[in-house]
Amino acid sequence: MDARNKQQKLSLGILLILIAATLSSLGQLAWKFGADGTGSYALFLYAIGFVAAGAGMFFMMAAFRYGEVSILQPMMSLGFALSIVLGALFLNERITWYKILGTGFIIIGSILLGIEGNEEKI
Repeated sequence: MDARNKQQKLSLGILLILIAATLSSLGQLAWKFGADGTGSYALFLYAIGFVAAGAGMFFMMAAFRYGEVSILQPMMSLGFALSIVLGALFLNERITWYKILGTGFIIIGSILLGIEGNEEKI
């Protein structure tokens, strides 16, 4: 496989894993709303959460066809960064300096893994 084809496959894998992380975070947000709700509304939100999280797992499995697990799996932690933003937007959770610092480490680590995945192996 030539370098260009390998790069395209990895880029697709990264895109799929980012979609997976997003869907997983949205599913967890729906679960949180469901936990705070009651009756059939809560069950509906739980179901939405399971569908979103399940779709996220599907995208994650698909991503593994296009890149190394050691590169792609840690990128799922970007979902934690998204969860902090979603929590602030929809749940009125505070974003503290510790959360910002931790999220920064997650994002930097994901960028480094993406760079490492693009380097040619010797």
